[in-house]
Amino acid sequence: MSVRLAACVLAATLSLPVAAARAELSDGIDPSILAPGLVQASEAIARLEKLTDEAEAIATAIFRVQNEFGERRLSLAGASPSCEMPWVNDLGERARELGRAFRDAVQSARVQAQRVEALTVQPTVRPLLDAETNHKVLDLLARVDDLSRSYPESASWHERYIEPSIRGCPLALVPTYGIPPAAASAATDEDAGAAARKPAPLVAILAFGGGFLCPGAVPAAGVMLVRGKVCYSESESCSCEPVEVDPATVLGPETNAGSAN
Repeated sequence: MSVRLAACVLAATLSLPVAAARAELSDGIDPSILAPGLVQASEAIARLEKLTDEAEAIATAIFRVQNEFGERRLSLAGASPSCEMPWVNDLGERARELGRAFRDAVQSARVQAQRVEALTVQPTVRPLLDAETNHKVLDLLARVDDLSRSYPESASWHERYIEPSIRGCPLALVPTYGIPPAAASAATDEDAGAAARKPAPLVAILAFGGGFLCPGAVPAAGVMLVRGKVCYSESESCSCEPVEVDPATVLGPETNAGSAN
């Protein structure tokens, strides 16, 4: 074997690990990223719907807390809220917790909305989407836009009216009832039948104390989203009676039958 041929063989042999490494990197790329299909788009749309529902449920809770705080503030007839007023500490702490959760939920929905927008215009996806799905996507994107506008308005209101009143107060969550709608309209039999056929709405509540939300024995962990009746149990045995809860309900060790004492 000539010196030149030996050198060529040696060079080819030395280059094999590099080629193998490049092949391993290429094999690790998910083909769906390069050419997404209907499955990836459907999964992304389903996740966007879930995140949007969750953000809207938290929005309902924070708006009701802020409205309640505003009404109580107006009832003082010009006087300033103070830490000695129990409702200031209660609503103030609920507003802080829900405000943080609202911020995170809106951000997650916005990121997912951007992903859905990018996926649904891909040439491997767009022709496969039917009219109903396209309408659903447009509706979800509009809902996310509404949430994106609502969050800064909510945060601004909190900083202007709530934060100055609660700064320095000994805030702590305590078990308490949620806040129902301002005015419930009379329901007809037809409305009641339609409501019975729909799944229970998603409700944002707060849970603390190291216990569990039941049924399901889900660990209590701050702002939580629930459907249907729930209650708080100090153990996983779920020895409590689930009840309906309104947005911004606080469940914890002092609760009785799932509601505040």
